[in-house]
Amino acid sequence: MPPFSFFPGRASGGRPDHDTAASQPPDPDTLAALERHRHDDDRHTISHFSRLLSRHGTSHASLEWNSRESQERRFEALVEIGVRAGDSLLDVGCGTGDLLAWLERRHLEVTYTGTDLTPMMVEHARGRFPEHVFVQGCLLDGLALPTPQVDWVLASGIFAHRRDRPDAYMRDMIAAMLPLARKGVAVNSLSLKAPDNRRWRLYHADPDAMIAWATDQVPHAVLREDYDPNDFTLYLYTDPAIARATPWRP
Repeated sequence: MPPFSFFPGRASGGRPDHDTAASQPPDPDTLAALERHRHDDDRHTISHFSRLLSRHGTSHASLEWNSRESQERRFEALVEIGVRAGDSLLDVGCGTGDLLAWLERRHLEVTYTGTDLTPMMVEHARGRFPEHVFVQGCLLDGLALPTPQVDWVLASGIFAHRRDRPDAYMRDMIAAMLPLARKGVAVNSLSLKAPDNRRWRLYHADPDAMIAWATDQVPHAVLREDYDPNDFTLYLYTDPAIARATPWRP
C-alpha cells in the first residue's frame, strides 16, 4: 500500500486539491490521530475534513452540507426524537459544534458533549464553546466520556464517507451508541431511495433494512423519510415510556 497522503483528493478518486490550505503540513494532533486510527476510511475522514475546515472555517461547507438550511433541517429531525430542555446529549460527529449552536439559538438548554474523529474539528469546537466538553476519537475505539450515560445520543451525517463494509459500520456505530443512551438514539443517513443515488459517490443506506434491524435492537424504533428526499432518520428508543410520550408521529 502506498504511504497515506495527508489532505488527499476525495476517496471517490477525484483529483487532489492544490490550494494553499491543502498543501500545509498537518498539525501534531492530526498526525497523532492519523497514527492511532489505522483504518483507511478513518484516515480519509480526518484528512478530508481537516482540509475542508482549513478552507472554509466555521461553515456548513466544512461539513460538506449543500446549505446551512439542509444541515439544520436534519438537526430538527434528529431533535424531534424528544429532546427537551434539561436533557443531556452526546453529539457523535459533532464537527465544529453546529448542532449545539442550533440548540442555543432555539433556547433549548441541554448538557452537551460532542465527539469527533477529526482533531481540528474538536479544537475548533472547543474554541467556539469553551464551557462544553468535546472529545476526539471514535466510539468503536473506546472514548473517555465525562459520564457513562446521557439521555440522548445523536449523530448527523457520519456514515456518508464509509467505503469498507458501510452497512456493518453503521450498525456497529449505532450498537455502540445504544448503551450510552438512557432514552434513545437518533441518527441519519443518505438514503438508497434518493433520486439518482447510483450516480453518487457517497454511501447511501437502505432505510427499510435499517428499520428492520433497529426494531430488533430496542423496544421501539421509528423510521422518518418525510423531511428530505435524499435522507432518512432513525429513532431508536431505549425507554418505551419515552417513545410513547414523544410528540412526533408518522
